[in-house]
Amino acid sequence: MFQTLNATSPKLRSGFLGICLVALAALPMGVAAQQEEPLTIEADDILEWNQTDGIYTAKGNAVAIQGEQEIRGNLLVATYDPESEEREIETVTATGNAAFKDDASSASGSKFIYRIVEKDYRVEGPKAVVSGSRGTITADTYIDLDTGDDDTQKMTASGNAIYTDSNGRVFAGDLVNAYFAADGALTAIDAEGDVKVTGDTGREATGDAATYDAGSEFATVTGNVEIIDGGSRMLGDRAEMDLKTGNSRMLSTGSGGRVSGVLQSN
Repeated sequence: MFQTLNATSPKLRSGFLGICLVALAALPMGVAAQQEEPLTIEADDILEWNQTDGIYTAKGNAVAIQGEQEIRGNLLVATYDPESEEREIETVTATGNAAFKDDASSASGSKFIYRIVEKDYRVEGPKAVVSGSRGTITADTYIDLDTGDDDTQKMTASGNAIYTDSNGRVFAGDLVNAYFAADGALTAIDAEGDVKVTGDTGREATGDAATYDAGSEFATVTGNVEIIDGGSRMLGDRAEMDLKTGNSRMLSTGSGGRVSGVLQSN
C-alpha cells in the first residue's frame, strides 16, 4: 500500500535522528529527550509512504527534523521492517547535497547513510566532512563511523583524508583511521599512503605510514621519512615526534640505511 502526499509534512514517532556524532563531539544532553519527540519530514515535491515494503521517501529539498537534530538531502529514504509491530526506523539515507547537524556536530557530502541499530554511518564524497568540538575530518571518497558493543568508535576516512584535532594538529594520508573512547575522547590515529603529520608548532613529517597515541601525544612516522621545520630538513627511515614538547628525532632501520639532515638556523 502506498500513501503519497504533495508538499505536506507528516509527523512520525521515531528515534532515527538520534544521531550523536560522538567521535567528534560530546554527547548532547538532550538526545534521550529528543528521541521521544515527533519526527517532522518536509519536502518540496513529494512524500511517499510504502507500507508494504516499509519505506518513507521524501523528494525535493527534503528535510527531517527531530528536536535540535536535522538531516537534509535532495532525496531522503527511511526504511523499517514492515512485519515488526514497532516499525522502528532502521536505516536513513540522504542523497544529493546531504547534510546532518545538531547543536554540537555536523556532517556533509554527496550521500549520508545512517544505520540505526549498529549506530554506524557513512558520509560519501567528494568533499565529505564530519566536524565537531573535538575536530574535523575530511575525505574525497568516504568517511565511515563504526561503533563497537562497548560504545568505542572507529572513524575511517579514505581518499586524501585529513583529520585536524581541536589543537590544530593535522594527520593526513590516503587512508586515516581515528579511534575514540566511549566518551568521544580521541585515543589513537593511524594513517597510510602519502602521510603527513603536522604539530601545532608547524613542524611536519611525511612518510609512508604513521601512528599516533593521544595519551602520550607521541607520533611515529615510517618509510621514506622527511621532517620539515622551517628551512631545516631531516631524512631517514623512521621519525618519532613528541607533539606535546615539539621535540623529534630521526632514526635509521639499522640495516645499512643512514639518516641525514640539512639544518638552517633562524
